[in-house]
Amino acid sequence: MKHYEELTGGEGKRVFYRAERFKASVLMQNTSPKINVQNESFEIFDMSMSGLSFLSSTKNIWDDNLEQNIPLTLKLGVNDIFQGTGKIKRVEAVNNQQKIALELTDGFLNIPEILEKHDEISLQETLNTEMKDLTSLVPNDYKQLIADAVFLLRSVKSTLEKFESETPVGFPRRDERLRDVILACEQKAFEKWQEFYMSGNDVIRSIEHDQEAVKATKLYTESVLMPELMPGKNWDRSYTKPLGYPGDFQIMNFFYNLSLEGDTAYEKFCHQLGNSTGQFISCRMNMVKQAIAKLAADAAARGETSFDVANLGCGPAQEVSNYLKAERLPLQMNFTLIDQDHDALSCAYENAFPEVSRLKGQVKVNCLNASFIEFLSAGKLFKNLGKQDLIYTVGLVDYLSPHRAKRFMTDLYANLNPGGSVIIGNMRESGSSLEWVLDYVTDWKLEYRTENEMLAMADNIEAQAKKEVVPDSTGHCHLLIVTKPE
Repeated sequence: MKHYEELTGGEGKRVFYRAERFKASVLMQNTSPKINVQNESFEIFDMSMSGLSFLSSTKNIWDDNLEQNIPLTLKLGVNDIFQGTGKIKRVEAVNNQQKIALELTDGFLNIPEILEKHDEISLQETLNTEMKDLTSLVPNDYKQLIADAVFLLRSVKSTLEKFESETPVGFPRRDERLRDVILACEQKAFEKWQEFYMSGNDVIRSIEHDQEAVKATKLYTESVLMPELMPGKNWDRSYTKPLGYPGDFQIMNFFYNLSLEGDTAYEKFCHQLGNSTGQFISCRMNMVKQAIAKLAADAAARGETSFDVANLGCGPAQEVSNYLKAERLPLQMNFTLIDQDHDALSCAYENAFPEVSRLKGQVKVNCLNASFIEFLSAGKLFKNLGKQDLIYTVGLVDYLSPHRAKRFMTDLYANLNPGGSVIIGNMRESGSSLEWVLDYVTDWKLEYRTENEMLAMADNIEAQAKKEVVPDSTGHCHLLIVTKPE
């Protein structure tokens, strides 16, 4: 407790008391108040009981109104919270704007009352936005689809929880039996799950031109179905995107490793369901690995002594480390792995380096950290890398428009050696595509292409080039392979 003699009062200008001012954007973060003056509306900068200041562009002339009484109104949203008059006392320059300080001459600002009104308005706006009933925009057959999917997942969860309770820790061969039960449940559920995403594709295509229905249907899916899948680590990561972008290298590793991740049986089941849904990722990787092996062997048969490969958006580059497990290579191999994520490059390099070391000079692996924009400027990127015998990307063009994809393909082709190939992977457009699962369930938006749309990416490539589209065994993706004449 202070004694009276310790209360020293103010010094200098602080001798004159001034009502405490509050910055409006801090005090009222959700709905900032505005002031209407001379038939214009302005953002309030700060306020006190007896005055306020607001920001104006430099085109307004306020100096002519100094010390004049001006009518004013304060608004929160569409609500008037104060009407009175005030005098302009000061005009200051602030960041290419003017700050107008105004003293009230009629009435005062009841700050606690204004805050209470702000909180009430903010609450109503939140309720109207977050709890707006959009279910009428969701097709009824889609609601039935989601209900059936939730029922399936909850039935599996109940089955697995029962098995866990009946086979306590320490029970003979518990882990092996639990694994068998999980895989049996997943195999049975996956048959029905495939029916769901085909039905889901039918519905989303019927509403694709109604953006309000699309928005409502996505929200319905994420609110009702996604919580049932989130116990699966691959579903959770695909949806939450912790690195800020979809399809990060850790997600790819989930699909490559195919282990039963999770603590409970249901968590492992959900993860395995995700692995089965994303089976195309492993298939696509193996197709690229086989293509690398064939093209390298063909180059060696032609008498080439080295083979240069560039992988754009490499992620963990599992196909490279898998290919390098060969006992020996047909010729000197030089890989350039390119990605925008430094951690993805670290993962790719760590996967490949043990094999690089074992092969004793038969292969070189270099990593290049480049941005997504630099990927698209392939001409500039390859200016320093030189011509390649193989350039491939299997998860990048899924995000590009047809025009941009065609230009990208043309740039890649221009950086091939004679006889070299470009391989581009892309999700396949079909009735059984994964569009519903990826876009509506995990909020993972991609471009799906037909075989003709894949070939259209090479429209600007010389006619003598060989062009073919090869689907993977799941039918969910395909590879465009374009080979330059020798």
